[in-house]
Amino acid sequence: MADVPGRGDSVSPSGTVAFTAKLNISDSYPCHSGVLKFATVLLNEGGGYSPSTGIFTCTEDGFYHFTVNASVYGRGQCGLFKNGEKVVSLYHTSLPDKCSQVASVSCVVKLRKGDEVWVNLWGPGRNDIFATEDNDTVFSGFRLG
Repeated sequence: MADVPGRGDSVSPSGTVAFTAKLNISDSYPCHSGVLKFATVLLNEGGGYSPSTGIFTCTEDGFYHFTVNASVYGRGQCGLFKNGEKVVSLYHTSLPDKCSQVASVSCVVKLRKGDEVWVNLWGPGRNDIFATEDNDTVFSGFRLG
């Protein structure tokens, strides 16, 4: 996906770094482990988030706050990873009723320029994370201070 001018997709002269991206409906119920790509970018101030890879690459040293809100219909498990290491994770099940619910996880992480952060999926039968017109699964982060 090409950057769209005027949406904050270039390096900010103020040092502001913030992004919000949503899971595409077509990417619901992923059949893989690894990086979950949030392809619909709502904001990418500082240009650190890549919708093609699903990875945020730090452009400015500092403390960052990240949040994942996952719509789950069944079992869902994912975690925030920094440079290949799990920082925090979530697991949610709506079984046996199998209804739509939202699970969230957030944290503050110290990053240096070039560090990478992403949402990672794992666990057989635990990929029931989805998006619809009425339910969003969102990954966001911003630099504090």
